[in-house]
Amino acid sequence: MASRSKRSSFARFWASIAGLCVLVLFAPALVNLAMVKWEHAHNPVPGAFYEVDGAQMHINCTGAGSPTVVLEHAASASYMLWRRVQPELSRVTRVCSYDRAGHGWSSTREEPRDAKTIVHELHSLLDQADVKRPFIYVVHSAGGLYVREYAKEYPNELNGVALLEASSPQQIDELPGWRKSWEEDTLDRRRTLWKDKLRQWSGWDRLLGNCQVAVSEQDKSYTGQYQAMQCRPSYVDADESELPDFDTSSKQAAGLRELGRIPLLIISRDPSKDSAASPDDIATVQVWQQEQEEAMHLSPLSWRIIAKGSGHMVPLDRPDLVISQLTSLVNDVRTGDVSNSGTTSTK
Repeated sequence: MASRSKRSSFARFWASIAGLCVLVLFAPALVNLAMVKWEHAHNPVPGAFYEVDGAQMHINCTGAGSPTVVLEHAASASYMLWRRVQPELSRVTRVCSYDRAGHGWSSTREEPRDAKTIVHELHSLLDQADVKRPFIYVVHSAGGLYVREYAKEYPNELNGVALLEASSPQQIDELPGWRKSWEEDTLDRRRTLWKDKLRQWSGWDRLLGNCQVAVSEQDKSYTGQYQAMQCRPSYVDADESELPDFDTSSKQAAGLRELGRIPLLIISRDPSKDSAASPDDIATVQVWQQEQEEAMHLSPLSWRIIAKGSGHMVPLDRPDLVISQLTSLVNDVRTGDVSNSGTTSTK
C-alpha cells in the first residue's frame, strides 16, 4: 500500500510540473489575446465595417459634398496614413479612406493579392458604403497600380485622379536593382513568416516588450489606434501580403494606356531629399522622377507638383500641400476648368 501511495504522489507531482509547464508556455499567448481584445475595445475604430466576399472590410467616410474623394494607402500602411489630410479635406467634400485586406482593420485574406482582386473588393465595398460614382481616386505609392487597374475595369467611375509618389507598372524593371530586391524580399518573407507567427501567437513578442509603438508628438491623439493594431496574431505579416503579387499587379496595371480627359494631379517627392551615395542611387532618383513625369501622359488634363522638402511619404511630410492641391482638384472636377494642365512646378 505504501508503494502504491508513493507512486500516486509521484504521479501527482509530475502532473503538477507538467501543468505548470503548460501554463508557463501558454500564459503569454493568453495574455496577448486578452490585451489585443482590450486595446480594440478601448479604442473604437472610426467608420463602418462591411462584409465583402466573406471577409470584413473597414471604411471611414467623413464630410459631405460631391464628388467623393477615395483615399488609397500605400503597401504596409493603413487608412491612418491619411490622418493629417482627411480631417481638413472633409471640410471641402466627402472623403473616404479604407483598409485593404490584412491592413488596418480589414480582415486578412488568402492570396492572391493582385491588383485585379484588390480593385474588385474595393468596388464592392464602395457599393455597400453607398459611395456615389464617379469619384476622385487618390493613391499613394503602390496604390498607383491599383488606380490604373480600377480605371481599366471601371472606366466610367472616375472623374479625377491624384497620384502621390505613385508606383508605375514599369518600376519593377526600370529602377536599378528593384526586381532583384523584390525577389529577395519575397523569398525572405516566405522563410521568416513562420518565425513571426510563432513569436506573436506564443505571446512572446508582447512579453519582450515588442508590442509598444512609438508615436510622434504631433500624432499623440492617435496613439490608441496604433497601439490597438499591434501584435494581433491573425494579422502576422498580413500588411506584406501584396508583396508576392507585385509583379502580377504591375502587368495588370500596364494594360491601361490612358485615363481619358479627366483631371490628373501628380505629386512627387523632392529629389534633393534623396541620398545619392552610389551610381545606383543616382540612377534610381533619375528614373523615379522620369516615371513621375511620364505619368502626365495618362491625361491631357494633368499637372505635376514637386513637393519641396518631402520624401516618399508625401501625405505625412507635406499634408499642407496635399490638402491644397486636392482641394484644387475637387474644384476642377466641379467646374470642369483645369487651368494649370500640362505644367510641372515645385511648391
